[in-house]
Amino acid sequence: MISIAFFVGLVAAREVGKYLRDRHDRRVPAPDGKDGDAFAMTSVLGLLALLIGFTFSIALSRYEARRELVVQEANAIGTTWLRLQLLEPSDRERMAPLLRQYVDARIEFGNATTAEEEIRQYRVTESLQTRYWDELMKAIGPFRDTPRASLVVTTTNDSIDLAAERFATRQAHIPPRILRFLALFALLAAGMVGYERGAQRIATSMMFLLLTLAVTLVIDLDRPSTGITNVPQGPMLDLRDSMVPASGVPPVVGSDRDAHGCIASAGYSWCDSMKRCERPWELAKAHGFEPTPEGFNAFCKDPR
Repeated sequence: MISIAFFVGLVAAREVGKYLRDRHDRRVPAPDGKDGDAFAMTSVLGLLALLIGFTFSIALSRYEARRELVVQEANAIGTTWLRLQLLEPSDRERMAPLLRQYVDARIEFGNATTAEEEIRQYRVTESLQTRYWDELMKAIGPFRDTPRASLVVTTTNDSIDLAAERFATRQAHIPPRILRFLALFALLAAGMVGYERGAQRIATSMMFLLLTLAVTLVIDLDRPSTGITNVPQGPMLDLRDSMVPASGVPPVVGSDRDAHGCIASAGYSWCDSMKRCERPWELAKAHGFEPTPEGFNAFCKDPR
């Protein structure tokens, strides 16, 4: 909708510029040479392109920062997962499912499609962080002042800090004042184009379309929740697939069953439509829906 409104605004500004030129020409005959006017129009369009380029650079740099933070957070959580092996077996078996649940919450946060969903998923993240931290403090109680405790706590702190940093970067956008100034400058430039080349509607419309696409790309990169270009969650997905119990440390079978009896650590979740526990990726392959949490939830929604 923003793109359509921007394009319509440019076309309307061109028509206003053409109207003003026609009105001026009826009063004052047009001079033979128009090089000065053409030079002014070219200069304004060049400056507009430069402003769009700078704005695109800001949006792209923030997109890259968000992408790098996903990798850093996945690495930090992966190290935390490995250092769980420093805990006692009973503590490890209690905390491993909670850490896997935390990774799922981080993936849901990265896949949020609205600002409200993003905030809600971050609140889930904070709740899981509190639960995990409380369990960790209980686990390291007997050796709290030893280097072993420091190793476990350090990576957990890093994971929590990176989660907060990811949330902050996703909330950071190009200042609205800059976008408003860019829109105003583009409208004035379109009016100048209409004043100088108002009769060339096809060529100027194509130019406005290109400008609209460029501005749309900037806004899309700047809005990780509502934009089409989202940060890939590949590192987090790979981490989740790698989070299996270490060899030689067998988990307590069924220790993480949910209310329906589904074992989360084995990848099972309850499916209302099938009335049994299912592995989402196996169900997606069998029934042909998208292998994502959204696809699984839509398929398993109770038809009643």
